[in-house]
This record gives sequence, C-alpha cells and structure tokens, in this order.
Amino acid sequence: MPRYQAFKQYEPSQAAAIIFAVLFGILLAAHTWQSARAKIYYLWALMLATALECAGYILREYTIHHRTEKTPSVIGQVFIIVAPACLAAALYMVVGRIMTQVGASHSIIRPSWITPIFVGFDILSIGMQALGAAMLFNTDDNLDKLKKARSILTIGLMIQIVAFAIFLVLTGWFDRRATKASPRKMVTVRMLMIAFYITGALIMIRSIYRAIEFITVDFNSRPPRGYFFNVEWAYYVLDALPIAIATGVYNVIFPAKYLRRDEEHPDTKNVEVPLSSFEGDRLKGGNHA
Repeated sequence: MPRYQAFKQYEPSQAAAIIFAVLFGILLAAHTWQSARAKIYYLWALMLATALECAGYILREYTIHHRTEKTPSVIGQVFIIVAPACLAAALYMVVGRIMTQVGASHSIIRPSWITPIFVGFDILSIGMQALGAAMLFNTDDNLDKLKKARSILTIGLMIQIVAFAIFLVLTGWFDRRATKASPRKMVTVRMLMIAFYITGALIMIRSIYRAIEFITVDFNSRPPRGYFFNVEWAYYVLDALPIAIATGVYNVIFPAKYLRRDEEHPDTKNVEVPLSSFEGDRLKGGNHA
C-alpha cells in the first residue's frame, strides 16, 4: 500500500494556516464571552462552527509538518468542510427568533417549523459532507471510492445550497411583508437582518465554490487534477476568508442586542396577571350587585 502523503497538489502556506487558526480562535473566544455575558444559549451552533474552523486550521498547520499522518489531515479537512453548515444552522435559529418577535403572521412558514425543517436538512447535509470528505481524503488510489466520495460530498453541498437558497427567499419575503405591516418592529431588528443577508451571501459563495471544486476535479489523473483543487489561494479567499467574515459579523452585530430573551416574548405560556386586575374586577362586580 502506498504511503499517505498530504498536499500533493501544491505547497501549502504555513503562515496562512496559522493566521486563520488564530483568527477563528479569537472569534470563538469573543462569541463565548458575549454569549455568557448576555446569558443566551441559542448561538451554540455559531460557536460550534467557529470552533470547527479553528480546530481545522490548527490541524492543517500540524499536517504541513507531518504530511504522512493521515488522521489529523483527514479530520482537519472534515472540520473545515462541515463548519459552514453549522453556521447556516445558527442563522436558521436567529431568523426564527426574529420572525417570532416581529410577528409570525408575516412569514409564509411558521417560525416553529424553521428549526425542524431547515436544521433537519442541515444535519443531513453535514452528515453527507462529513462522510464524503472523510472518504475522499482517506482514499488515495481507489478510483471508484474517490468518485463515490465525491458524489456523496457534492450531494451534501447541493442539499445545503438549495435549502439555504430557499430559506433566503422565504426570509426576504418575510422582511418585505413585515417592513410594510410593522415598520417600527422591523427597525429594531434591521441591523440583524443586514447581518443575515451578509452572512447568507458569504455562505453561498463558499458553498458554490466548494461544489465547483469537487465537481470539476479529475480523479483519473495522478495526482487528481482540477483548477480549484490544485490551487491554495481559492481555499483561503473563497472559503476561509468568507466564513471568518461571516462569523465575525455576529461579534459586531450581536443578536442579543436586538432579540428579546425567551421569557420576554409575548407568546410565553405562563403569563402572570397583576393582582390589581382581579381587584378591579371584584370592585366592578360589587358595584353591579
């Protein structure tokens, strides 16, 4: 069996790997501190995505110096590939809260359905991308396995792209209707909606790039050939940088500044009625007696 060798297609940049490992580490620390300070927990998927990116680039830097070690190389690739899908899951949760706060009636789909439907597709996408990436980067010379791995990984990416594109359309429709019907409420979350559109566009750019990368690679040649597969600049410019900006946007536009906490939502089931209201009803009843 031939010995495993990472980075056959190009000479990787150690500096770039270190920069993004440190950058995602800083973003993760900031997300954790902000969430703990605000006592919110719904950004766990955002923190998970940032943690996976950080770990992925740490492992990438390690692999540059240990190119024959397969396990850290494969795990690092898997982490970097699936992290944006976790980020998408965070956006589903945030937008669902925006819809609930502004008014669920403005949305085509109930906010309570967003998490099970879109996060469900996201979990499927993550699973397929993780499986496909693990098979792809764990297989070197078996052509059939490489093609099968590419198919699984590409299908996972396409599920993510299609589901997220549909979600972008639904969110845009909600934004348009809610802005007309409840402009004052939408003003309070406008910055959060802007953050969503910026992040959504960056995730789409990255996902489309990755889909093109794996669709166009030729596994019949040794090593595999494909423009995006054989250049490193695209790896950082079209993947690492967009996702770093996307996660950093929510450090600047922190959701807790614009969203009410769970107990403050008007649709809370256990609503306390002031005692004074009962006193007023009793007095009114006595006056009619």
